Amino acid sequence: MEGFQRVATVSEVPPGQSKVVTVNDRAIALFNIDGTFYAVHNLCPHEGGPLNEGRLKGFVVACPWHDLAFDIRNGQGTDGGGYCVGSYEVRTDNAEIFVGPRRKA
Repeated sequence: MEGFQRVATVSEVPPGQSKVVTVNDRAIALFNIDGTFYAVHNLCPHEGGPLNEGRLKGFVVACPWHDLAFDIRNGQGTDGGGYCVGSYEVRTDNAEIFVGPRRKA
């Protein structure tokens, strides 16, 4: 899997939970939604709140500091304010999780 980095095992991120991983010196929030993994830049673009600590509802995570919300599938803001976060490709192989390149906006 060229361009992908191993970041965790499936057992390290139970369904409904998140984990911060590092990819190319960048903090990435890795989420498990019913066995499917999603990855977004961990810092809210507003003031740097840690998205992995935010409230997760469906595919939307809300920043714990000011409640800005982002779709973890694509990084798009859901509040209409123009904010978004980088999202990354995720693959699993033999119970290992790999994060790849940033998705194109």
